[in-house]
Amino acid sequence: MSEVKEKREITFTDYLSILLKWKKFLIINLLIVGIITTGITFLIPEKYKATSSVMIQESSSNGLLGGMMQDIGGVFSKAFGGGSGNSEDKLFGFLSSNQMAEKIISKFDLVTYYEIEKFKRDKTLKAFKEDFKFDLNDNGFIEISMIHKNPKTSADIVNYAIDELGKMNQLYAITYAKKYREFVEKRYSKNMLELQNAQDSLEMFQKKYGIYAIPEQIEIAFSAYAELEKQLSLKELERDLIKETQGESNPNYEVANLQVRLLKTKINQLKEGKNNSAESIIFLDLDNLPKIQKEFFQIKRDLEIQAKLLEFTLPMYEQALMEEQKTIPAITVIDKAVPPELKDSPKKAFIILSIFFLALFINLPLVFRGYRSVNIDPQNNFEQKEKRFFTKIIKLYNIPID
Repeated sequence: MSEVKEKREITFTDYLSILLKWKKFLIINLLIVGIITTGITFLIPEKYKATSSVMIQESSSNGLLGGMMQDIGGVFSKAFGGGSGNSEDKLFGFLSSNQMAEKIISKFDLVTYYEIEKFKRDKTLKAFKEDFKFDLNDNGFIEISMIHKNPKTSADIVNYAIDELGKMNQLYAITYAKKYREFVEKRYSKNMLELQNAQDSLEMFQKKYGIYAIPEQIEIAFSAYAELEKQLSLKELERDLIKETQGESNPNYEVANLQVRLLKTKINQLKEGKNNSAESIIFLDLDNLPKIQKEFFQIKRDLEIQAKLLEFTLPMYEQALMEEQKTIPAITVIDKAVPPELKDSPKKAFIILSIFFLALFINLPLVFRGYRSVNIDPQNNFEQKEKRFFTKIIKLYNIPID
């Protein structure tokens, strides 16, 4: 009989016939799995997710300094430039910092909540950061969320994190503004002192030698030379500013330092009359000019440079003073976190259905394997053991056999 079955072509109805004979096996097993899974899902504690949205405010300092930066050729755009992307990165850095996490863990006693006994700090930080999430939503707002067993606590943690975020950002802004103001103040004081010295030198020179009529050609040469000196002073200011605020390791510092060296080389070449354009009427060999004329134009050049620098350092200094006094928050709360009414997890229906279909996927091959095993002659010890096993299953579930 078994030989006839093996030679006969198996159809879809044959599979249905096998499933109908073994339906009790399938139903009982799936019922047991379903009941156990349902019981386990009800033992899993429910967790709630509270969410808040905050908006990053545009920094007014960028707009106020924008015109100044254009006037000085973008000197400070590299050192102090920034936009919404930088603000987002900074706020994300605050939210992901261990300082923020440890404040929340301490405030809400999360070590006890996570029931951690060993390596409390590291394990609690890891567990907390798995529940505490933040990212940009579709509207460009920062969405901050927390998952917790207590819905009120989840909302309280999110709101507390937003308060701390505002404090940390404000402290950073004040510290940064103070550092910027101190740097600009030193440059401004130095500029004022050098301007006064240049004015005194000019006054002494005029008293000593009187007023000289300088040829127009020499005036043009020194004007061009003074322009290069002015550019050098601005580049040195840019380089020192980047060094003070971002450190010598910053790539912008290396670029600014290279520009300073190139300008110095060019100025030295002009001083020695080594300009590439030999027939130029602008760049002259300064060392061959009469001593008195050279001294006069050096004093005039210094005075011109310091006066030009004052046009930038004075408004920069006034702006720095205002920035240091500002207390405008960088973020605005759009949606404050409230205790959620619906649980976030566990997804009981999803878990039960997933386990149900997994059990079905496992049991179906067992049915067809069992049917085959009891209806063929075993060829080896493994098939003999398999046949005895499925024979017991058939007796246990009272499955009809051919």
